[in-house]
This record gives sequence, structure tokens and C-alpha cells, in this order.
Amino acid sequence: MKVHVIYAHPLTDSFNAALHELAVRSLKQAGHEVDDLDLYRENFNPVLSAEDREIYHDPAINQKHVANYVRRLQTAEALVLCHPVWNFGWPAILKGYFDRVFLPDVSFKLIDGVLSPGFSNIRRISTITTYGSPRHRAFILGDPPRKNGTRFLRAVMNRRVKVDYLALYNMNNTTLAARDRFMGRVRDTMLSY
Repeated sequence: MKVHVIYAHPLTDSFNAALHELAVRSLKQAGHEVDDLDLYRENFNPVLSAEDREIYHDPAINQKHVANYVRRLQTAEALVLCHPVWNFGWPAILKGYFDRVFLPDVSFKLIDGVLSPGFSNIRRISTITTYGSPRHRAFILGDPPRKNGTRFLRAVMNRRVKVDYLALYNMNNTTLAARDRFMGRVRDTMLSY
């Protein structure tokens, strides 16, 4: 299976970096082809420019600045997101990626007023993430990152997509044992692909 991994964290020595490395290594160990996109290392520009917005609804030209990123998604069979949750959302670089790459006639099709998913090629999605806050605080606030990782992404993928949401809450107060257990869960999920 071809798995597209999208990673968003600026620090190479972070716990998220270790999770990213573990995910990629485990997927390869399971025999999958991995297309690893590190948004920071590739200097992805997350800013939706005035020109990008002007051409957004024109499928003939809207991919002009992001065609390579679109192609990578369109050739994937699975998608893994690895990122922290900051301010109860995706890191800005990842949010900008979705704003710029999830375009009309790419992530969704609109034909005769009927909306359909654009990434029918993607049959599995996993999110690997960490939160600084405890789960109950995220729950009270509606946990937008969880909804994005499970509901929003599901809506633009294959109708039978399998979704995994692996979250380590209260990261700032976890023990080494809790982090090790979470890494084991990530490894097992990636090996099960």
C-alpha cells in the first residue's frame, strides 16, 4: 500500500518528531511504500495568497502552485497525519496545507449540485497527535482537532475509509511510561496497515 505521511512540527528533537519517525519506520517495516512529507523541512508555504484565492474555484488552474502536493495525495492509498495540537487546532502550517491543497475538483467534486469525495483512492486515515491539555478540557471545547481528523477528512475520502485517531492528551504532564505506551499504540496501528 502507498501511504502518504504528512508531518507538521518545527523541532527535530520533539516527541512529535519521535512519533513521526516511529510511524514511518513501522509502515516501512510492514512493507508499505511511504511518501513522507515534512511540511517544515520542505518549506511548505501555508499562506493562501490573493492569487490562490482568486483561482480557487477554477479547476483548470487552481492547482498551479500546489500540483505536486495534489499528485501525492491522488496517488496515495492511505494518509497519516502526525502533528501536535496547538490552541485546539492544527499547527498553522498544516491548516495552510489544507487551505491550499484541498481544492475544488481535488478534495471534493461538485457535479449538478451534488457533492462527492475527491480522494476516493484513500481507504485509511490515521492521525497521530499530542495535546498539552487533558482530555476533559478538549471535550468541553468540542475537541475541534478530533472532529477535523475524523469527520472532515472522512467526508472527502473513500466512502468506506477506516479512520484511526491516536491522541496523547495532557502531554505536559505525562510520564515516560505513558509516552512509551502511546508509542506502542502508534507502532501497533502502523504495523496493522
